[in-house]
Amino acid sequence: MKKIVASVLLICGVTAVKAQIVKKKDQDSLNSKMIEEVIITSSYGTHKLKEEVVGSIVTLTEKDIVTSQPYESIDKMIIGLTPGVQIVNNPELGKPVSINIRGLGSMVPISGFLGTSTQPLIVVDGIIMREDNPFQDAFFDGGNNAEMNINPLARFNSDNIESINILKDAAAVSLYGAESANGVILITTKKGRKGKPSYSISSQFGVSQSINKIKYLNGQQYAKLYNDYLKNNSATSPGYAWNGTDVNWFDVMNSNGDFFRTNFTVSGGGKYLTYRVGLDYSKNNESKVMNSLEKKGIDATIGFNYKKLNISLYTAYNNFYKQQPNTYFNFILAPDRAIYGPNGDYALSGNNGIPNPLAAANQNMINVDNNSLLSSLNASYELAKGLKVSTLFGMDFSEKENIDWKSGVNQSGIGNNINGRSRLNKSDALKWNWSMQALYEKDFTPKHHTDFLLGIELRHNKDFKEVHNSSNFYNYTNYQYPWNSIGSYTYKTLTQINSGRSIFGQFNYDYNKKYFLSASIRRDESSTFGPDTNASLNGGIGASWLISKENLLTDSSWLSFLRLRSSWGVTGNSRIGSYRSSGLYNVYQSGFIYDFDYSYPNNSAPPNARLSWEKNEKWNLGLDFSFKKKIDFTVEVFRNNISDMITSREVPLETGYSSAEINGSSMYNQGIEFSMRGNWFNRKNFRWTTSFNISSVKNRVTEIQGFGDDFSVASIARAQKVGVSTSAIWGYEWLGINPANGQDIFMVNGKPTDANQFTASADTYSIIGNSQPDLTGGFSNTMTYKNISLSFLINFEIGGDILVEDEIIDQHRILLNRNMSVNALDYWTGPGDTNAVNHIPKSNNRVIPNSTKFIYDNTYVKLQNINLNYQLPLSTIRNRFIKNASIFIDCTNVLYWYKQKSPEGRNGIREFRYMYPEMRTFSFGFKANF
Repeated sequence: MKKIVASVLLICGVTAVKAQIVKKKDQDSLNSKMIEEVIITSSYGTHKLKEEVVGSIVTLTEKDIVTSQPYESIDKMIIGLTPGVQIVNNPELGKPVSINIRGLGSMVPISGFLGTSTQPLIVVDGIIMREDNPFQDAFFDGGNNAEMNINPLARFNSDNIESINILKDAAAVSLYGAESANGVILITTKKGRKGKPSYSISSQFGVSQSINKIKYLNGQQYAKLYNDYLKNNSATSPGYAWNGTDVNWFDVMNSNGDFFRTNFTVSGGGKYLTYRVGLDYSKNNESKVMNSLEKKGIDATIGFNYKKLNISLYTAYNNFYKQQPNTYFNFILAPDRAIYGPNGDYALSGNNGIPNPLAAANQNMINVDNNSLLSSLNASYELAKGLKVSTLFGMDFSEKENIDWKSGVNQSGIGNNINGRSRLNKSDALKWNWSMQALYEKDFTPKHHTDFLLGIELRHNKDFKEVHNSSNFYNYTNYQYPWNSIGSYTYKTLTQINSGRSIFGQFNYDYNKKYFLSASIRRDESSTFGPDTNASLNGGIGASWLISKENLLTDSSWLSFLRLRSSWGVTGNSRIGSYRSSGLYNVYQSGFIYDFDYSYPNNSAPPNARLSWEKNEKWNLGLDFSFKKKIDFTVEVFRNNISDMITSREVPLETGYSSAEINGSSMYNQGIEFSMRGNWFNRKNFRWTTSFNISSVKNRVTEIQGFGDDFSVASIARAQKVGVSTSAIWGYEWLGINPANGQDIFMVNGKPTDANQFTASADTYSIIGNSQPDLTGGFSNTMTYKNISLSFLINFEIGGDILVEDEIIDQHRILLNRNMSVNALDYWTGPGDTNAVNHIPKSNNRVIPNSTKFIYDNTYVKLQNINLNYQLPLSTIRNRFIKNASIFIDCTNVLYWYKQKSPEGRNGIREFRYMYPEMRTFSFGFKANF
């Protein structure tokens, strides 16, 4: 079939019509290609065709992302899809996920210092999303006895996303100035379109189970090890007589889970008004007994277009309800402890603070109830030809309540004269941003095109947190508010408020759609810093050359696209909290009433009026090329020089403080990225596409001010040291077990030394690993034959080390009430034992947690997802109510391959990598449009 396409040009009342004959399938392909080539470059209304983009931007559309994966947030679904973006998964549902764009954006904090945010700026339809960050204070610091922080991307519906643009280099991010040092993620949601109302519904159900589970000692193995431990401690000890009870507590606390999700949307519009409304619901009952995450949401978009006026309103409400009473999933009780007592009730564990975990999961209450509202109002008006003004107001509001109740009928809530423990955290947070900008476009001649952007922006953020904490209640069986306590009671509040204002501009020029230039500048002010340092000027410049449009290559039959790009610029980072430059005070009142609260300075946070922005100088060089319009390649090299990093450094005690936060460190990230996308076949009955990416990032600390190198506590094994990576792991090289006395042997100052012959000190540390992978990447593949589509996603990391928890391997003191992994069986049994891996089980052993004994190579390849979809053949049905429908089956976390194999019958990196095990989920579902 052929279709007549008419181009109409109206000039001074004269109408010229130019017609051409185009095959319908070619026209559809052309339209599709043109839509794909439009790249959103900022939330200020700027967009470019793909060939016009100067910066390093990766675009993912809904076609690239398998949203049927049973994850609660979009970041987990795109792991491995984008070069230079390392997403460190968190298997605990709803908890924050680390997104590192081209390496760590700041130095790894040590000694409990929370540090500067290393996460990218996330913007959803113009709304700058807030991070749910911990505060530098007890009950708010992200610890076990503190408010639970949640992932901001878990607060809205992933099925509502139309595209994701990840901005990486200076030319792409410099328009966001001092907020963009760690990169920018722009998320665009789906909008309504003109036409009759259309409806869409999807539902999905699945079952899940924990994978790569840690193997623990059974009752007999535990009894033998504990018996030897007691006898080694005392020659007169009678040892341990096993009671015959053998409970696999890990299996008790980890069972099968289920997953359900459903979405419904309606959209449409008329001549001036478009709309889209969606409802979503999901519930994930985890394989960890009693733990679950439930999400409910509604979102709406209204668009109004009248002549030169465009208005868009987006609003999304979400309720996030997480229950996690099963907090002892990896705190495995000794197998000789029974689940139930003689009367059928839950048995007591015998140790206060270490409960029967099944009793705790059923009798305790730990939940997070978060209500959030995202909303943006965007309006634009074309004042004259090529001149458009627009304004945007975005708001991110969140209200959270976190209950932590430990019942007085199990030993998590039992203590000395204590029955029951209750903690209630509440928080209210509001972040808003307003901007106004003018965009002017003009073609001075047919070959010279320019556009200018000039704008202002205001930002405000307020976080209020409070905690009520108490213990000991009359009625300690059921949940009690903390203020009903008959024991100690603590009430604490913290508020952080910061504001900012900015002026920004951007200039773009291209000559003959062949040579492109882009320059941005932005001045930011922030209340985070003192009056002398509260302003920062940032900017970037980039250029590209579309080489394939040169006469030499225009007729090339094999090279369809060739472009060279480069950029340089400086951005900043001010996300350090609100009052770090002003100094912090502790306000205290206990049992007395004063005219004013008693306050005293925090000795680790003195005022520093000179504290200022971190700076990130970005260099980038990229090459894009395509062969025969089927295979696209991109190669990029980059270097980010990060200076004035805010670190906590020791200061002379004469100042009255122990440490201070200063702009005292510098480092760099540099690397190379490669990506490929192949469109192998695009025929009527068969389509096949593939994408692959791989990247490498290297990091080095180049400067540290203050009293020299600084090392963290041993269990973290981090350091701040010139010439090495900030992700380096420090400690001792483990040489084995001394066959004569059963002690661990370590290399100390170049000499093999028994563990009981030295004291661990930073002076004798050496680098024993690095958590930064050498290479990261992913591979995805989609094949469609007629109505059947099969896709899979693989991601991988090569290199990179993990320091695992040593406690369940060779810290035998926990045997009093807890179990250990089967690796603990490989202990020294007597003189001449050369096969031992662990020291003699004894209470006075010196344990060195940060050693190569507990370092594992994290090289792995993961088949993350397989999806099989069948499009129902409805086209032959006349006057059908359903436009199209499909059914699918999906499997997530399918399998892993690790370079370092687990020893036979023992645990390795596969099991130790996640103490909170991942889940494999099998699901099926359907989607229909009508």
